Amino acid sequence: MNQIEPIDGNGFGHLTVLLHEAAASLNLVPGSIAIDCTLGGGGHTRLLLNAVGKNGKVFAFDRDSTAIDHAQKTFAAEVASGQLLLVHKPFSEMADHVRKAGLAAAISGVLADLGVSSPQLDIGERGFSFLKDGPLDMRMDPSRPGTAADLVNTAEEAELARIFRDFGEEPMARHFAKMICRQRATEPFTTTLQLASYLEKHSPYGSKSRKHPATKIFQAIRIAVNEELDELNRFLAGAVPLLAPKGRLSVITFHSLEDRAVKHFFAEASGKTKRQELSRRVVLTESEMDKMVNAQGRVVATSEAEPSAEEIEINPRARSARLRVFERA
Repeated sequence: MNQIEPIDGNGFGHLTVLLHEAAASLNLVPGSIAIDCTLGGGGHTRLLLNAVGKNGKVFAFDRDSTAIDHAQKTFAAEVASGQLLLVHKPFSEMADHVRKAGLAAAISGVLADLGVSSPQLDIGERGFSFLKDGPLDMRMDPSRPGTAADLVNTAEEAELARIFRDFGEEPMARHFAKMICRQRATEPFTTTLQLASYLEKHSPYGSKSRKHPATKIFQAIRIAVNEELDELNRFLAGAVPLLAPKGRLSVITFHSLEDRAVKHFFAEASGKTKRQELSRRVVLTESEMDKMVNAQGRVVATSEAEPSAEEIEINPRARSARLRVFERA
């Protein structure tokens, strides 16, 4: 039975999704080195520390200083002993950091949970949620420039429409972009509820839609502000070369854009795409195909790639989570 562990000892209040499944998918052994690319509330980090043991080591990355500060207290003993190294950087910079530490091709497991943490959504001051009032911010790293308000109030109408379409998969992207530009000419958007209520008021969907009309727009703005897809692509490209033979990369996604990027990258890295291209042109044996494809590894099938009904009941935000696993050759 799946168990959910709230990581809230210091007020972080975060429910880690696919907690045991993701950690177990890495097949870690005592003494190995693992990386938690998305520290968050530390749920996965705790299990990785348990798996590698006292003689192992875990690197934990997060660009949100709140997560780093929380972990400094929660894992004080592990940090002091050197078993856990906390790194205040986005996971797109993980590969450079690990290479500089002289650990390229020595990592047994890399884990990334791409979901927005509960504190980011639940604390209105962070400006992520259209259900809580706060400044229109949405920066995962508040020390960096460029808030959601900056984007909404300054981007050209065509650029806003592109962002809503490409990052939110919003069918009415042009309509919402036009409405926003019309309103901001007289009154700039500064808070989450101000924008959310305006989107609701000018929604073409009517009251029958199950989703709030701001759902996809807020997702799109958040992805654009934090350059999430670019960060993800840089992370994926850098992660595989860090893995030792039979080392694993496990990624939890929460929406189709993320999942599609991970799925396609794993297909490329495992040679699946190249195999399909070759099979259309020539007839080869498996061994001949293997030599021509030069795959970096394989996709690992997992029977627990999605949250259980129990986990979704406890944490509805887990319903869209998907786990994908890649193993280095």
